[in-house]
Amino acid sequence: MRYQLNRENYHTFETMEVNRLPGRSYFIPYPDRVSAEKVSPKEKRYASPKVVCLNGDWDFHFYPVPAEMPEVLDTDTVKFDRIKVPGCWQTQGYDRPFYVNIRYQFPFRPPEIPQEEKVGRVFSWLGVDQKVSLRWKKPEQDEYNFVGVYRRYIDIDQAGKRMTLSFLGAASCLDLYMNGEFVGYSEGAHNTAEFDVTNLLKEGRNEMVCVVHRWCTGTYLEDQDMFRHNGIFRDVLLRIDEDQDLWDIDARTKKTGETYTLTAKAQTYTKTPCRVTLKGEDIGEITLEADGDGTAVFENLKVREWSAETPVLYDLYFETESGCVREKIGFKTVEIRGDVFLVNGKKIKFRGVNHHDTSPTGGYTMTPDEIERDLWICKEYNIDTIRTSHYPPDPLLLELADEMGIYIVDENDLETHGTFAMQIPPTYNTISHDPKWVPRYLDRITRLYQRDKIHATAGIFMWSLGNEAGGYHNMDAMYDYLKAHSDLPVHYESAVHCKRIAYDVGSEMYPSVQMVHDVGEHQRKQKQFNDRPYFMCEYAHAMGVGPGNTEAYWQEIYTHDNLMGGCVWEMVDHAILMSDGTLRYGGDSGEWEHDGNFCCDGLFYPDRTPSTGADIIRFIYRPIRVRRVEEGIYEIFNTTGFTDGKEFTLRFVWNDGTEREIHPEVAPLSKAQITLAEGCDVDGTKTLLVIAEDAGGRVVSREQIIVSLAAGDQPDETGKIGDGWRVENGKLSLTGKMVETGDPGTILYRARTDNDTNFMFADLTRPYVKQKERFLSQRQEGNQTIVESEIRNGKGVFHVTDIYEGIRGGVMITSRIHCERGGGDLPRFGKTFRLPESFDLVTYFGRTGESYCDMKDQYPLGEVNCHVSDMTEPNIRPQESGNRCDCTVAKVSDGQKTITFEAVDAPFELAVKPYTDLALTKMKHREDEKRTGTYVTIQAFQQGIGTGACGPGIMEEYRYSAKNDYVLTFIVTAE
Repeated sequence: MRYQLNRENYHTFETMEVNRLPGRSYFIPYPDRVSAEKVSPKEKRYASPKVVCLNGDWDFHFYPVPAEMPEVLDTDTVKFDRIKVPGCWQTQGYDRPFYVNIRYQFPFRPPEIPQEEKVGRVFSWLGVDQKVSLRWKKPEQDEYNFVGVYRRYIDIDQAGKRMTLSFLGAASCLDLYMNGEFVGYSEGAHNTAEFDVTNLLKEGRNEMVCVVHRWCTGTYLEDQDMFRHNGIFRDVLLRIDEDQDLWDIDARTKKTGETYTLTAKAQTYTKTPCRVTLKGEDIGEITLEADGDGTAVFENLKVREWSAETPVLYDLYFETESGCVREKIGFKTVEIRGDVFLVNGKKIKFRGVNHHDTSPTGGYTMTPDEIERDLWICKEYNIDTIRTSHYPPDPLLLELADEMGIYIVDENDLETHGTFAMQIPPTYNTISHDPKWVPRYLDRITRLYQRDKIHATAGIFMWSLGNEAGGYHNMDAMYDYLKAHSDLPVHYESAVHCKRIAYDVGSEMYPSVQMVHDVGEHQRKQKQFNDRPYFMCEYAHAMGVGPGNTEAYWQEIYTHDNLMGGCVWEMVDHAILMSDGTLRYGGDSGEWEHDGNFCCDGLFYPDRTPSTGADIIRFIYRPIRVRRVEEGIYEIFNTTGFTDGKEFTLRFVWNDGTEREIHPEVAPLSKAQITLAEGCDVDGTKTLLVIAEDAGGRVVSREQIIVSLAAGDQPDETGKIGDGWRVENGKLSLTGKMVETGDPGTILYRARTDNDTNFMFADLTRPYVKQKERFLSQRQEGNQTIVESEIRNGKGVFHVTDIYEGIRGGVMITSRIHCERGGGDLPRFGKTFRLPESFDLVTYFGRTGESYCDMKDQYPLGEVNCHVSDMTEPNIRPQESGNRCDCTVAKVSDGQKTITFEAVDAPFELAVKPYTDLALTKMKHREDEKRTGTYVTIQAFQQGIGTGACGPGIMEEYRYSAKNDYVLTFIVTAE
């Protein structure tokens, strides 16, 4: 079949759609109520006889050079491959994965985009691959505006009915053809595009062709931080309707006094009676006939209110003679009173995360099971809020969020970050303050609202105009549209880059704790942060190890009513899983520009395995907190918005075995004190583990209070080193080389974490890694062997004095460090040891998981038995990891012989790695982590982590000034 292809729509600024139907609510019709009630949200769109899901293997032809796509496409002569729909073509062997954060993949000349010519030179001044530098780059490979042509046959046996094609997501744009005829055009990748094909489908077999361009004019509005994929990446549905069926539905609730009014609206294809039914356990079943405008008003409803803690939903049925639509709605209020954000009249703190649609194998494509899995993960990790960064999600996510209890910030598919990074002088406002773009902005916000409006009764509590696109002219237009249609507040962080500063709530990305404190105290310079609620739409950048110091934010949030909470950036690492099992990030696929592993910034790895960051957030977001006020007096803090403390079971377990269980009487967002008999210390250590369970028996937190922690005392007797131990040229070793001093012997550096940077551009550890250690002298003074050495690095010159004294079975080591010249902060101060690879069994007492001084409370003290490989974390980019704080003893064994490290006077920090720290500094991917031995570091300290990759660095209280002297004492024995 032959098609005259349109070659203008995708790059013509005046064209953003052709023959696309207006936006409407997402819903799935069924023939009757009985069939509508049988299916779950995950099954709904696939089980209806009134909807045909067109997912599957489609024909596909990829044109890497767009000029080679013919003017007239003859599908009978095209050699098609096969491709999965929904899916992204980069994850199926066409083009290559391409990750950029803040730049476009083509020259910045809005609204112009490359058509059939090569991309050519591209200017930018900012990027992980180039740091801050003015660059003109010319792609080394041939870069074009690639084109993918899809074909699918549709068999029709119900000709004469109304037929609508629904594309739930296609990037970047879509030209649709049917049976040789042009149907229409759409852009706006994450918005639903629908076309009426009633008169184009015939009985029997029909040929559908879709042409998808890599970029379109609308791509200027889609510069989000993610891999830049293309294709028909969400479900494609053929909706088969009768004239009497529903075209659109709506439901809005309003509270007056103690009761609610529900206004339900139905729009049918042709004027036809519609019956609307509201059903719930506490109200029974109420049925009304819609009036001539399709409106049914339910008044004086005494219902239970929806919240994420109690996600009560009611069935709402729209029925005509030919079909039924069943939706679930909630009843809730959202109000801003002064500078306080209220849900159902109550103060609330949103414990959030940013969620991208991302799969290591599917790119933008997520299956229903994967979407549901992500929401269950949120519930398991005490996350109650999702910001749909940075576009509307699959509608299924909203349905499941309503049912499972997740608050939603529903975000518009709009970001123009490249305007800042690709022009001089930089500004976010180039496009968003240009009135000629208003129709495109309004189109996107209209389709967001119209598609998701029913969910404003439950999960959605704020609309978001987009992300990092500046303003303000076009944002004002979108804001006005939303305020005319919805009572919900409107969020938009990037207003901070223009004179608006904020809309209904103040919002900032990655503020310092001091900045947040100043908002709470109404002391910020910008009045828009002082006179309304404040929401951190992105904070605690969860890249690599970390995020550190997150708890400090929540101390402020819980102290000040105007602080709403925030969303960690982000939930899941983005990476591409290759057939050999490796994971790729930016630059690994030969991209001519890229932002490295900045996409690996999630709490969970791509397969949804939790990182330490996930455990940190689960702990910080715990619903019940316990604090020791003084001996026998404890404070219980209920951090929830709606759940009485009595619904939680708290089990208090002392380390002497004493236990007690209570159901605390404490109201939401309130504190109460209890009297609690304390256990006895055990060998000088006294700890209390508080295990909290919700009403369903799920453990929501494990919180440990350390009353005292005893480290070993100085040995009563010391002598000269013996029993096979020796110190030679400043190095300690045990006969048979079971253990020997590492290289370096004293370590002041660590392999760069992702957060040891200044917004990913400056490696703050580099001056320390270039460490040179020089042996100065060794002498004997009585029982003591004293070794003097010097360490030089890019920050200074340090003198180290090590004292070795023999004890039974081993050696006591006392190490002192003094800065002779230079300054700054020390990343670390520790002594390193090398053991053979056969020493693989590790036992220690200390923090039971990866911990640093600004992120350790998530793991209680305890004894751990594991292997060396368990002592580091599988970060996608290898880096310093696996530290253990507050350790008093550590043992490393080959099953027959054991080397023991014991703390003296104060606990130490422990690191055990299968490779050296220096080797780690050169690794780029997981597969680089080759084992060469067992390497143990006993540390006086390691500095905190912070969130410097994209936010504040390490707070002052978690740094160690080089100007101070430090002492580390511990014992090494062998048996």
